[in-house]
Amino acid sequence: MTSNSSRPLFSVVIPTLNRREKVVHAIRSVIGQTFDDFEILVVDDGSDGTEALLEEHFGNRVQYMRGPGSGVAAARNVAIERSSGEWIAFLDSDDWWYPRKLERYARAARRYPEAGLLHSKMDLVDAQGRYILTSAIRRHRNAYPAVLQGNFIFISTVAVKRECLARVGLFDPTLLGCEDWDLFTRVTRYFPAHLIDEPLTAYEALSAGSGTRVFERWAAGHDQVIAKSLAADPDLSPRDVARIHAALDYAKAMIYLGAGEDGRALHHFKAAFRKNRGLWRAPVYIVLLSWKPSRRLVPRRLKVLMRLPEALQ
Repeated sequence: MTSNSSRPLFSVVIPTLNRREKVVHAIRSVIGQTFDDFEILVVDDGSDGTEALLEEHFGNRVQYMRGPGSGVAAARNVAIERSSGEWIAFLDSDDWWYPRKLERYARAARRYPEAGLLHSKMDLVDAQGRYILTSAIRRHRNAYPAVLQGNFIFISTVAVKRECLARVGLFDPTLLGCEDWDLFTRVTRYFPAHLIDEPLTAYEALSAGSGTRVFERWAAGHDQVIAKSLAADPDLSPRDVARIHAALDYAKAMIYLGAGEDGRALHHFKAAFRKNRGLWRAPVYIVLLSWKPSRRLVPRRLKVLMRLPEALQ
């Protein structure tokens, strides 16, 4: 299927950093789509010979560009500014799409013309591509309040309408992390989001290199996004603000749990439950982490897996 538009329906933006083999796999998953009205833009912040490899495999099928070397947000912005599609679809270089993804998104774009953001469920896989679980994301009539309480939208499943980015802006490169969540809060504040209720993306979780320093930046990024979002929307009710802060503590507890920082995780679980008694899972973790022998008995990998299903609700 091909659109009659003079420009592609989708611009596929793939940032990469020293993942030459994985990015080839990601690009092949785009080229293998059953819908062919797209362009591919790869922004490379690495130095592992990706350019030569992409030229060898794909030639002019891919628009290759060097990134500014200042993080994934800035890299994505470079590609967006060079793109021409009606929709900007994002794919991280260690993830991949199933063949009918863009076909399903094109259908949704026609059926829900009011939507500014499309996303879908996804399968989580490990670094070897082995299946872990499928996300259980719920559809929201108004996604904005839910997004403020935690990011359940994953970047490699997202397509955003170009006109929406013209209104809310691009990724914020000043954030320490969660730049995708920040963008989703801004888009969903003004435009509807539509969930395509099937897994169309494979998302690599539990990858190497996710050590404590990365988790610290991730936690700091959560603080920045919430502070920025609350400042941008002072009309939120006190009840909504309280629930957002409780959700922030809960999210940081999960981050520290995955990092093996059990004491800090326990602190944030307790804070979350004090602020919102409706977070019924928090007491389970509080009991588990309050008994020191149980902390040692639960391997870190299992703790990471424990938080995955909740992150995908």
